[in-house]
Amino acid sequence: MITSQASRVGGAGLLALVATYGIGRLAYGLFVPRFREEFGLPLDVLGFYASAAQAGYLVATVATGVLAARYGPRVPVFSGCLLLAVGAAATASASGPVLLAAGVIAAGTSAGGAWAPFADAVRDHVPAAGTRRALALVNAGSPVGLVLASVLVLVGGDRWRTAWWAFAIIGLVAAAVAWRVLTPGSVGPALDRGRPALRWFFNLRSGRLFVVTLGVSITSGAYFAYAPDTAQDAGLAPWIGPGMWAALGIAGTAVGVFGGRVADRYGLRWPLAVMLALVAGTNVVLLVAPGSVGAALGSAALFGVGFTTAFALVVMWSQQVFQDRPTTGFTSTIVFAAAGFILGPSFFGVLATHADRSVALLVTALPALLAALLPPSRADRSPGHDLGTASD
Repeated sequence: MITSQASRVGGAGLLALVATYGIGRLAYGLFVPRFREEFGLPLDVLGFYASAAQAGYLVATVATGVLAARYGPRVPVFSGCLLLAVGAAATASASGPVLLAAGVIAAGTSAGGAWAPFADAVRDHVPAAGTRRALALVNAGSPVGLVLASVLVLVGGDRWRTAWWAFAIIGLVAAAVAWRVLTPGSVGPALDRGRPALRWFFNLRSGRLFVVTLGVSITSGAYFAYAPDTAQDAGLAPWIGPGMWAALGIAGTAVGVFGGRVADRYGLRWPLAVMLALVAGTNVVLLVAPGSVGAALGSAALFGVGFTTAFALVVMWSQQVFQDRPTTGFTSTIVFAAAGFILGPSFFGVLATHADRSVALLVTALPALLAALLPPSRADRSPGHDLGTASD
């Protein structure tokens, strides 16, 4: 029963994140070269598209908190997957920049309904002994989605619209599965519906968390939007983008799943600092070895390790800071992550268009590097420690 429920709910979450996160939110960079070629769009405009998608994600994340509180996790997850299907279909059928922008923004927005509600879904539907298994399955969705998107792009070649039609089908399947699996009902404790005070959200402990999350998200947002295009612009073949994203997804999945063990053994401070420095360093790899297949694939693989593990550690950090209301606290953290993903692509696009792509690579690496210098508060460095609430 425990294994069955963990597999059902975790599998539904994995599929939802494959669709909305791995595809809708993170795979955009794979198609930037195609969009530039077919629609004649400059880098700064494509950067604004990516930032608008992240802004939609931010709005959807806030709306999801309201929907989940009133209707439970089923409605926002189903809605997010359905929105991905609609956005992917619009992108696949786009004949001009306007419909393309609408489709890309809808697809990116869809992720706002997917991840946070599964904290409640696992609590409501899975017995305590199976929660770690279920959450591990959910968390694997993003890198698996990137691998799947990369394979579809590689197989499709110049037929990029076929990949987006496939994405639309995946979104519909994920929506149907979420609706069936996330039925109303609960095996966990009732939610505490009390409204926390403002100082519960914003204090010295949470401030560090939010700044670090914002910093790594600015760098990551720029990388996801422009790394494949940067490699192709340096003279590499069109397959390099899907190849990079496959390397990113495989490496991120293989190493990121051990983030919990790393934190249990070494705490949060130094592993997080190393991962943030790794995220920043991947920009430098692209800069110092342009036109190198090995450097491009290695940069993506290192980014996958750094990004996946860093955000796993950020989630653990958030759970400690907001120990009494982890879902509410995690949603607050996601808001800062979304803000970083809004700023990163636009920042890179403007710098690359009006200065130089090398300048853009260096400048957008700085936020993650600076974030590595800001450690968690002493109380939050050891995940096994009983820390109390955020207002302590």
